Amino acid sequence: MLSSINPYGLGNIQTRHTVPTTAKQNEITQKPQSQEIQELPTISNEALEIRKFSDGIKGANEIIGAMQIADITLNALSSQVKTLGGVNSQNIDALDKIAKNAQFKGDTLFGKELTLNLAGENVSLSLPLPSQLLKENSSLIQALANKHDEISQKLGQVSDLVEKASLPLNQATTNFDFENFDANTFKGLFS
Repeated sequence: MLSSINPYGLGNIQTRHTVPTTAKQNEITQKPQSQEIQELPTISNEALEIRKFSDGIKGANEIIGAMQIADITLNALSSQVKTLGGVNSQNIDALDKIAKNAQFKGDTLFGKELTLNLAGENVSLSLPLPSQLLKENSSLIQALANKHDEISQKLGQVSDLVEKASLPLNQATTNFDFENFDANTFKGLFS
């Protein structure tokens, strides 16, 4: 006995003991396809905005974590440069190795650019290797300090974008008095 069960509780349950004719077989195989199309939910613009917001927040959380690891690595690199006293070809290779070991979710952070698009704006942070920073700057310690300051600024920017993205979709709902709770106003949030 052949039976099919639809998880949505819709459709036909077919039981057969005989092999259907070719025409009947085509009809049986075509019905589920049209049924699948009908069962796909229609996603509203609001649901798409919520999904976009969720993906954006996930990206924001990930870039914040990556920036924090990069900042810790920059502090370690600064300490290492101060301990070494000077930078030469051997030291710079060791510093590059330390930077390459900084990873987030299995991906190295340095030698790349981190980007985020949230609330219609982009945040981008370039994380060059110490050898690349040294080529661009005369003082590696100062270049590492500048990169630390840039990370702090970008973290603030991501925070502002998360706040901006968290604003209600309908700007008319932004003037609620939460100290004087009104059940009808609360219901209005969900309409």
